[in-house]
Amino acid sequence: MKTKMKKYIKEAILFLTILFVASTVVSLYRTSTMNIKDDICRKDADIVYFWASWCPVCKMTSPNVERLASRYKVVTVAVKSGDENALRNYMQKADLHFDTINDNHGVIAQHNGVNVFPTIVFCKDKKVKLAEAGYISTFGLWLRALLI
Repeated sequence: MKTKMKKYIKEAILFLTILFVASTVVSLYRTSTMNIKDDICRKDADIVYFWASWCPVCKMTSPNVERLASRYKVVTVAVKSGDENALRNYMQKADLHFDTINDNHGVIAQHNGVNVFPTIVFCKDKKVKLAEAGYISTFGLWLRALLI
């Protein structure tokens, strides 16, 4: 029985490692065409989060970003998510309280070449250090923010 359990654990670890490597490669590919400017890191932001209310992956990622907002300076950019009232209603229903810039026409995202949502930018000393596209767990966000 112990031998089977060890085998399953090894397979799970191998699977998770392959999944992590594959998702990292996909994220690097998706962000390679972006031209994220250092000026996005103004306001002493540690994390800049590009998201949209219509994005299904953002619905899973936003609560993770919300958890980090109590420890890190998080600025979010809601892209093409409606006017101020629609955005406020969405955030209230989703229980999101992070600072948000309403990029209703997608100008900020377009200026930075962000066309994949969610995209999360990690900043240090007002400079872009890392950009990731796609879902990131709370632990993954915390780890990246800690290592940057």
